Amino acid sequence: MKILFTGDYDPEYNRIQILLHGLKMRSDVSVIEFPVKSVKEFYTELFENQINSCDIVFLPSFTHKFVKPLRKRTRKPIIFDPLISKYLTKVFDYKQVWRYSPRALKNYFKDKIPFRNCDILLADTEAHKQYYRKTFGLKNQRIEVLPIGVDTDEFSTLNYSKPKDYVHIGFYGGFIPLQGTRHILDAAKLLKSNTKIQITLIGTGYEWEDAKDYAKLHDLSNVSFSGWVKQTELPAKIAEFDICLGIFGDSLKADLVVPNKVFHYAAARKPIITKDTPAMREIFTHDKDIFLVQNSPKAIAEAILHFAENSKRCSDLGQNAFDLVNQNFNHTAIAERFVRICKLLTFL
Repeated sequence: MKILFTGDYDPEYNRIQILLHGLKMRSDVSVIEFPVKSVKEFYTELFENQINSCDIVFLPSFTHKFVKPLRKRTRKPIIFDPLISKYLTKVFDYKQVWRYSPRALKNYFKDKIPFRNCDILLADTEAHKQYYRKTFGLKNQRIEVLPIGVDTDEFSTLNYSKPKDYVHIGFYGGFIPLQGTRHILDAAKLLKSNTKIQITLIGTGYEWEDAKDYAKLHDLSNVSFSGWVKQTELPAKIAEFDICLGIFGDSLKADLVVPNKVFHYAAARKPIITKDTPAMREIFTHDKDIFLVQNSPKAIAEAILHFAENSKRCSDLGQNAFDLVNQNFNHTAIAERFVRICKLLTFL
């Protein structure tokens, strides 16, 4: 089976990297990578040769604007992996656009048009799938679930030894509404008098400056901001954490996804505390391989205290999380799921 990856995509982006790694390990799949910056490149002789030689055309994450032009260009089966809804992100997550405005409608169709012009639409969770189906009226559209997963080889072999005079709580991510970093900071405020707990927030983004100002205003000496780090440096950074924090956003989007970070923490055998959502419960089991909390600073702080005082529970939760993702959601398992989805179209 020959699969053509095209569109304006970043092969180093985590979601795409996991899939490429898994597929390239298979003897029954040949991957052709043909990234383009412009739709005009679909009309070159070189692209013509690539499209004619493939069985499936795959448009990876964030390539919304390339789906309809590609549909006009070929009758080959198209699989599209949007990863996000532009409408959900801009209107309801960032709240940059009023939901009844012309701009909101424009973003709605930036999703709906490509969603309707592919043969299979991918969603990362069942909850996200149902959102796509309901919001965009995709009653007859074939939507398949492909979890993000993780390349466990990157995270599972690192060890870190640190002085045991404090418990290191860690978080990484873009400071966007989905992450709910304000809830983390409010939890840190509740824990401020406990000198045994230190919290590190890795990343930058939309709310980063506000977060730093808030920490300074409330004299949160138990919180440090490390800034952004390269993808290649993340495994070593995560290895330093004793307990990891997931997402705590109040928006609908936070309820629909299981982000990269949660899979990464699991692959590093770290205990994870995160918001209790339908999407998280699709993959993980509360109090077995993850700890799910009500989305409040008090609940987050109480969970941190609980695990900070029980290293055995931390170890068990982290090991169970690793066992789960290593068996069912590593790069080879994700590639296998993707190939099964491809065969729905090719009957190979």
